[in-house]
Amino acid sequence: METVVSMQRQVSGIATFIQDREMEHLLNPVKIVVKQNLPKISIASIEIGETKEGDLIEVPRWVAEAFAELGFAEVQEESFEVEMLKALSRERIQSSNQLSTLAGDFYLKLKRYLDGLEENTQSRRASRLDYEEAHMKARDLVKLRTVKLLPLTVGEYTPDMMQKVTPEELKLFNMVREIVQQWKRTVLEGSRDE
Repeated sequence: METVVSMQRQVSGIATFIQDREMEHLLNPVKIVVKQNLPKISIASIEIGETKEGDLIEVPRWVAEAFAELGFAEVQEESFEVEMLKALSRERIQSSNQLSTLAGDFYLKLKRYLDGLEENTQSRRASRLDYEEAHMKARDLVKLRTVKLLPLTVGEYTPDMMQKVTPEELKLFNMVREIVQQWKRTVLEGSRDE
C-alpha cells in the first residue's frame, strides 16, 4: 500500500513539474516581427517601447502569442509541425538503443501545439483529421523515445545520453530508475519498502 501511495505522489509530482515547466516556457523570450506600428505598451511588468511595422523585437512567449493572436505580430520560429516531423524522422532513423537529441522545450511546445489544434477543430479553423494525425505522430514519438529510454533505467547511463533527453524525460527516467533500484534491493537484499 505504501508503494501505491508513493507512486501516486510521484505522478502528482510529475504534473506539478510540468506545470512549472510550462510557466517557465511562457516566460522565455521569443522574437517577433511587428506587423503594424504600435504605441508604447505596458502589460503587467512588461514594457514594450513604441514599435514600427517590420521591427524585430524580443518579448516573453505569452506576450508574443497574444500579439500573434491579435494580428499585431508574427512569431519568428520554425513551425512546430515541421519540428515534430523532423524529431519523429530522426528518432525512427536511430537504432533501437539510440536516442536522438530533442530541444529542452520540445514537450512543452508539443502540448501547446496539440492543445491549439484541438481548440481550432472546435472553432472549425482546422479539421479534426489534422488534430488526429498530429496526435498520432506525437504518440508515436513518445512511444519510440520511451521504449528506448526505459531499458536504460536498469543499467548505467552515460552523460551523452542525458544530454539528449528533455527535462520531462529525465524526470521519468529518474523516477523509473528509483523504482527499479528499490525493487532490486528488495529482491536481492530482502529489505522492505519504507
